[in-house]
Amino acid sequence: MLTLRFNLTREEFLEYNYYTSWSSPDRRAYRIRYFTRVLALYGAVAAGYVYINRFRHDFLVDAFVFGAIGLIYALIVPMLVKRSIKSRVNTMLREPENQHILQTSEITLSQQGIIDKDSASESRYNWEAIVKKVETKDCYYLYTSSYHAILIPMRAVTNAEEKKLLKRLLDQHLPLASELL
Repeated sequence: MLTLRFNLTREEFLEYNYYTSWSSPDRRAYRIRYFTRVLALYGAVAAGYVYINRFRHDFLVDAFVFGAIGLIYALIVPMLVKRSIKSRVNTMLREPENQHILQTSEITLSQQGIIDKDSASESRYNWEAIVKKVETKDCYYLYTSSYHAILIPMRAVTNAEEKKLLKRLLDQHLPLASELL
């Protein structure tokens, strides 16, 4: 049995939300649809502008300008999405009913499953309830659904013995439900 106590940081919670909402491999089709819709709309506006002004301006200059702007937008989308998610996370964390998210948590992992406790709730999960395990450089995300996960910061594992026990429990109970980032 392994018991970990920690306070989740705002940054860890933000990274979890960004990963789950935008950057995870599961969200690839969503990202492609998003870019396709935005770029199709942008392309239609650019084509309309170029067509309407085809006799007043040089087509190649207009195409270059719209192409450059489109490329710049495509490159900054992840930053804009992250800002949007950060704003939503900060708004959510300001609400009194969500204050417990960043307060002290206690997660106990054993052969029987996982107990996740904080000042407002206590949840028990059988290992079968974990549908996916993701390991980032800072946290483990043990997903119980497509959006909800138990977050275990790497920093909560304070020594080599705890690290070995955590790895053994996760490998034993979640051997194929893993992704590495």
